[in-house]
Amino acid sequence: MKKALVTGATGFVGSAIVRELLASGQQVKILRRAQSPLSNLEGLDVEHAVGDLMEPQSLEAALRDVDRVYHCAALYSLKGGYNDYLRHNAVGTKNVLRACLHARVERVVYTSTIAAVGTEGAKQPITEETIWNFAPFNNPYITSKYIAEFEAMRFGARGLPIVTVNPGGPIGERDLKPTPTGLLVLLMLSGFIAVPPLPVPFVDVQDVARCHRLAMEKGRQGERYLCVHSAPPLTQVVKMLRERVGMGPRLRLPGFLHRIGAASTWLLPQFLSQFTGVARFILRRFNYDCGKSINELGLTYTPLEDAFERAARWYIAQRYVGKPRRYR
Repeated sequence: MKKALVTGATGFVGSAIVRELLASGQQVKILRRAQSPLSNLEGLDVEHAVGDLMEPQSLEAALRDVDRVYHCAALYSLKGGYNDYLRHNAVGTKNVLRACLHARVERVVYTSTIAAVGTEGAKQPITEETIWNFAPFNNPYITSKYIAEFEAMRFGARGLPIVTVNPGGPIGERDLKPTPTGLLVLLMLSGFIAVPPLPVPFVDVQDVARCHRLAMEKGRQGERYLCVHSAPPLTQVVKMLRERVGMGPRLRLPGFLHRIGAASTWLLPQFLSQFTGVARFILRRFNYDCGKSINELGLTYTPLEDAFERAARWYIAQRYVGKPRRYR
């Protein structure tokens, strides 16, 4: 039986990948830090390897008796500066892939992001071939993930059998930190947000996990696969939440006001770039064509309404936010 190592397994996406692999009958080993919280893995039959992406010897030890690797570990947050993101996302990825190359693992699936893929005009489809054009955003997360994917391609050119998955903003339960995507859901649930009709690319975290497994089994070596359900406007997301969990109405702002506010972020200092880059990112129009993941991998996408409902009910049950007044 094949054994897979999952990095970042204690996190939101990583723990979903672990559950997907276990459900398909695979053996799983996780790489975690000594102080990593384990609540996302509670009750799961996995082997633990304690180590760090910055410690090559711990990576070599973790890869013993492993056939496949899912490299999911990354810094996805609104905290930290450029060096923090570069270290965790780019240097960490380089260390993991170098260890995989030396260990001659059977195959690697690398978790990238749609932020490492560019955008087109409002009516032009975004595919895996779209040129990256987010450098002007000057966002440390976006830039570091683009560099990390470039490193993944370099190791692929050196002979490492690697496939890349580029997911949108993941939505679902067990987002402990929570991630920036989860924070957006929390803000909408809490009522402290005026919602502009601007699009944000989302996908069910369970679909992301399934896409990783299918990429390992069916993906073509050296290829990347977009994993996005759609990019609904935030006003539509609020409507979803209101219908599913009984959330009250939210103030709706005209889109041009948000665009003016986002444009003004160019006047803010550099140390705020992790926030300003997010605001600038959603000024773009998103028309993702995920036909490659559907046709080549056989991936089907879960309705976003289901993902948002699960996320909302999990946050409420975990007391991240109080129950909406009309909660059902």
